[in-house]
Amino acid sequence: MKQLVPYPTLRRSDGLTTIEVREGRVDEDALPLELVNRQERRVAVHGVGYADWSTARLAVRMRVPAVADAEGRGWRDVRAAVTIANRTSNVRSVTPLRQDASGDWIGEVRVDRDEHLGRLQLTGIVTATVDGVPGRLIGSAEDTWTVDVDARTAHREQDIRMTEVDFGSDEHPHLHDFRHNEWAIDANGAVPTVYVNTALEGVARLLGAPARGMSPAESALQKALAAKLGTDLWVTLFHSAADEVFAEDGEPQWPGGWRDNVLKRMLPDVCPDLSPSDALRELLSRRVGGAGRDLHMRVLHAAGRQSRSARSLGEALRDITKGSAKQ
Repeated sequence: MKQLVPYPTLRRSDGLTTIEVREGRVDEDALPLELVNRQERRVAVHGVGYADWSTARLAVRMRVPAVADAEGRGWRDVRAAVTIANRTSNVRSVTPLRQDASGDWIGEVRVDRDEHLGRLQLTGIVTATVDGVPGRLIGSAEDTWTVDVDARTAHREQDIRMTEVDFGSDEHPHLHDFRHNEWAIDANGAVPTVYVNTALEGVARLLGAPARGMSPAESALQKALAAKLGTDLWVTLFHSAADEVFAEDGEPQWPGGWRDNVLKRMLPDVCPDLSPSDALRELLSRRVGGAGRDLHMRVLHAAGRQSRSARSLGEALRDITKGSAKQ
């Protein structure tokens, strides 16, 4: 892999940079603990019980690995901050954090209701003065939190939908071009959909049937179909997620939602020598630079690994749905 920036950054061997939302307040009321889901890294601000709230304040804690040779790497004035980004509202802000006695970085992030719609992504960055230039990015948190200003519960919605339809039916003209395919995958919307073609006899039945009671031949065919669908699904979702990665102020931004989950699950196999944040930079660089052939080979390899790791199609779908929670 090529050098991504012309100065030293935090390495995986230094340790993980993590961020956590500890608690929150909405106007003058404490945000109930069940609305801050640490396992899924989600906050549901609208669950306070009234719709006309104006400001939420989230207490965050960020852990940055201590680096003994910071000066040797040319870093001065190391600092940490929280970024929030809402692509729907086109809002992005940075909140500086302060270091406490334990060495962690803490602070409060403000979210104003009139500035945001839907979900925003919250993560952390580490900066330093390098070669006399202040504010250069040297690291970022390995995890991203989703703050939903419209949600009443802090649980992930179902991220994959499967539906069985006849691809030749007049009710589904958008699927006519795929009428000879076993399935088609639409990953353009907020909820990806897998359409299974009922016009091809036996496909839907095999994919949905329990393994118990099958003949050895049927069982082998089911596993082969599920593996093929799983690989197709991972590849399609990865490319859809990659298309949503964009640079802001020179730094690639995680796309959020299920696309975050897919990238964070597959990038370790696509770019095995890089941290998630550096792998995201590499992904954006390869897409912009046109190095697509090598990238596609790596994505196929990563998709195959993900597909083989699941024992069934249902498990594969659950893996994608719960992707970021397993990181």
